[in-house]
Amino acid sequence: MSTPPHIPSDQNAYFTDPENAAEMARLTRQARMLTQAMGGPLAEQTSLEQVHDVLDIACGPGEWVLEMARRYPNKRVTGIDVSHLMIEYARFQAQQQQQDNASFKEVNILDGLDFPDASFDLVNARLLASFLFRTINAWPDLVQEYVRVTRPGGIIRLTECEWPISANQAMERYSALSLKAIQITGNIFSPDGRQTSVTPMLGSFLRRAGCQDVQVHAYAVDCSNGSAFHQSFYEDMRTFMKLLQPMMVQTGLITQEEADKLYQKALEEVQSDNFNCLWFYLTAWGRRP
Repeated sequence: MSTPPHIPSDQNAYFTDPENAAEMARLTRQARMLTQAMGGPLAEQTSLEQVHDVLDIACGPGEWVLEMARRYPNKRVTGIDVSHLMIEYARFQAQQQQQDNASFKEVNILDGLDFPDASFDLVNARLLASFLFRTINAWPDLVQEYVRVTRPGGIIRLTECEWPISANQAMERYSALSLKAIQITGNIFSPDGRQTSVTPMLGSFLRRAGCQDVQVHAYAVDCSNGSAFHQSFYEDMRTFMKLLQPMMVQTGLITQEEADKLYQKALEEVQSDNFNCLWFYLTAWGRRP
């Protein structure tokens, strides 16, 4: 195994609580919503005949791994995550569903991947930015680790999103303040803080790590009231926006009382009949030479 990515000690912390049951439920709903919106766990991949061993990075409660195991019973799918709670839950679900081709392991990816070189045919890393806000400079080293554990000709696949865009005042205000707080902490790619701007970086991360045939595919998920994903979006935002509050308050952008009032107003807007929102995602993938 190569030297793990170097993460400064003051940055070696996850943005969300990995042992939080509410966060586990949120991640499960979010994973299902995204997989459905994208048309499947690997919808953009036209050929998987040479894919036998799959690794899912920061798998959370294992929703993507279990879906892959169900759809492709002849493939071995491994999920890794830092959370003991989520890994135990994922193992229980795999046992209950009798998915013998799905396995899970506790791994802190910021310490490197505990696998030999060339162990997998496909490495999937989806929605890592929510905790890598605190370790933004680690992205290139982490992607290099993905390449290391991928076999020659194998696929490295990254999926991230930008902040949801709505036409509602409180929701947009909450988004602007949270993005500004992230910018103040220095953990954002955007120079003006209007977005995280992580999606434009994905292709370059892959190319810098030596990947070839890098391609991208964009998705726009309609989360407006009346859409198929509205309720899932509401449940996701109800938890995630609350997790953002400490950072917003600590940076001095808003008081706790103001944050609570804005949070309630934003949730009311999401539930209103005139709530309109799009959530943009991007998948980038490439092959190891």
